[in-house]
Formats: sequence, C-alpha cells, structure tokens
Amino acid sequence: MKRFRVLHVIRPAAGGMRCHLLNLLRYTDRNLFEPGVAGPPGEMLAAAAELGAKVFPIPLRGELDPLRDAWAVFQLSRVLRRDRVSILHAHSAKAGLVGRLAAVYARTPVVFFTVHNSIFYAEWPAYKKGFFALAEKVLARRTYRIITVSEALRQELIAREGLKPDQVVTVYNGINPEEFQVAESREALRRRLGLPAEAPLVGTVTRLAPQKGLCYLIEAAALFPPEEQPVFVVVGDGPLRAALRELADKSGVGSRFVFTGVRRDVPLILGALDLLVLPSVTEGLGLILLEAMAASLPVVATAVGGVPEVVLDGETGILVPPRDPAALARAIADLLRAPERARRLGAAGRDRVARLFTVERMVGQISALYREALAAEGFRPG
Repeated sequence: MKRFRVLHVIRPAAGGMRCHLLNLLRYTDRNLFEPGVAGPPGEMLAAAAELGAKVFPIPLRGELDPLRDAWAVFQLSRVLRRDRVSILHAHSAKAGLVGRLAAVYARTPVVFFTVHNSIFYAEWPAYKKGFFALAEKVLARRTYRIITVSEALRQELIAREGLKPDQVVTVYNGINPEEFQVAESREALRRRLGLPAEAPLVGTVTRLAPQKGLCYLIEAAALFPPEEQPVFVVVGDGPLRAALRELADKSGVGSRFVFTGVRRDVPLILGALDLLVLPSVTEGLGLILLEAMAASLPVVATAVGGVPEVVLDGETGILVPPRDPAALARAIADLLRAPERARRLGAAGRDRVARLFTVERMVGQISALYREALAAEGFRPG
C-alpha cells in the first residue's frame, strides 16, 4: 500500500496545540500516512521525533519577522519538494502563513490549515489582525480545508473573513480519557506532589498569557473570606508568570497560590484537585477542560469561544461571563460548598468526553479529510 507523506508545520507551541499535534502523530494510521513535523528546534520537535516522526528544524517564530519568515518559507519549500510531501498541514496563524506560502512555491498537492484559537482577541494590535485576516483570504484559495477546533471558531472565520462555509469544517479536539483516570486517592496524590493535604484545591492548567484571564482568577481569590480561602494551583508558564506572582502578592493572596511551572504529570495533578477553573478571555476549545472532565473533575469556565460546546452549564460544570471576578468566585465557592453536586457534574463530564471528545474520533475525522483531499487530486488512498 502506498504511503502519503504528511508534513505538519507548527510554531513554538505549548498546551492544547502541542497535545493536539502529538495525538495526531501518535494515532494516525502509519500504514497509509508517513508524518513529519517542521518547526523551530526545541522540545516540540524532540517530542515528535520520539513518536517516530521525521523532523525538520526551520526558523519559525511566533511573532512576525519578515526576513526570518521569508527564509523559513524558502527552507520549507525545499523540504516539501525534496521529500515529495503530499499533504502540508499547518497549525496556528503564523505556521499557516509560512507553511502555505511554501506549499504554493513547492506546488504541494494538498494543503490543510487548523485554527486552534481566534486571531481577533483584543491583545493583538489592529495591524496584526488585519494582516492575518487579509493573508487568510488569499491563502484560503490554495487550502483544501480549514479545520477549526470548535464551531464558534468556524462561525467566526466565516463571518469575519468571508470564507466559504463548505471550506471550513469543525473537528473537535480529542483525548484518551483513560490517561486521566488515576487509581491513587486524592489524599495520596497530594502527599506525593507536596500539595496541601486539607485545604480545598482549585487548579488551572494553561499558558500564563493575557488571553487566559488569570488576573481575574487572582482577583476572584481575593474575594473569598479568610475561613473559606482555597489554595490555587497554577500549572504552566508564559510571559505573565512574574507579573501574576506580583499581582497575587499585592492582592494579599500570594500565600494561597502555588505556581508549579510546566508539568508533564498533569493527570496526577488533576487527580489531586477538587475542581478545575479556566478563566479565559478567549479560547478556541480548551483542551484542559476535556482532560479535567475525563478525570471526573467539575469545572468552572468562562463562556467564551468553544467552551460552551464542551462544558454544559449546570450539567458538566458552571459557566460564567469573562472578566468577572465576582461571578468566578461565586461559582468556585458554590461547588466547594456542595461536594455531592460537584461529584455529579464531574461524572457527567467524564461521560460526555468519552462520547464526543476522544482522540480516535478526532484522528478519524482528520484522516477522512486527508483521504477525501487525496482522491480529489487524483491519488488513490487506501
């Protein structure tokens, strides 16, 4: 059986985008597809190589850098031609720009682009939003399908970039739920991880960046009375780490926040928590919500982007408005005061993930799109 070479292009990535790509590499049918990854040297390429993917270091940064980006396009186009890549699959706006320009120059037969987050969140300057929106309109003509990780993102692209509805498809992120079902007790996990044994533990696992809304979580923590103050476990890293520590100290809750940095034992941490909170200002889907629900944790999250497609308010968690510390504090307190309700929400969340958000479902849908595109180009995929 002929194998088709698929080259994934990705900028420096962490969190949901990293997990999404690694799951694609881990579960894609290697009898039909031969995956590779192009991106900046570092941990992402190392992890891809460990999964047996061929890796190609290119100077792809997250920010716009015309000279370096042009060099990356040139290097990537050489890889596409030399390795006779059948499918280029770009992830994120920057990789979508560089990767698809390279595919045009290399005449790569099939091009896909996955949108993991909105490009229209407020922290981007207007020129940057406008540039990427214009680039998308042009490059979409050379893209077989644009995949979004939520229906909210799909509708945003169609409305704000004028894309054809039948070109943009939603494929939800997926996980392996079994990876997040830990046998050890919550008490044993807290001892092993060095977390407080008695206090309520509220956690978040996210990039420490403006769009994740962690400043509002700190403001919410300051609203709890001293006798009910939980401990907040913040897992992840990013440009706001020092500023968030300083804000917690200034707000008088610094002693109640544990900043762990990046961890590779997230299933164990989730197993030690009482609930998970995601206070994002913008969110494509929120992969950590799927992971927490798979771990039977109740969740509190902001009703932004694709989050309401994952968390059913009052059924698998509680949704609150973004940028609203008071609402966030109330929702957290309500669940901590009602452990039986929290347990029911967590169990319902676990069942929802097992039905709708598995990695097998995600990879199967993307692989079907690959086969459809190859057939449209005259290839005969198995």
